Amino acid sequence: MIRTDKCPNCGSLDIGKGYWSGYAALMPLGKPLSMGSEVIVRVCRECGHIFDLQAEKPEKF
Repeated sequence: MIRTDKCPNCGSLDIGKGYWSGYAALMPLGKPLSMGSEVIVRVCRECGHIFDLQAEKPEKF
């Protein structure tokens, strides 16, 4: 997949980066004691569209 810095919803180039953490962490199935991983997201600063989700620690899965 080719990654761009353009919002797929409105076409804006004003993109921010953040993460979900805490209770919103991505948890692996079948590993109830795992702490999981924070999820890194990109968000359009104009329309608020959230896209390009990525696990910060993919090795947890």
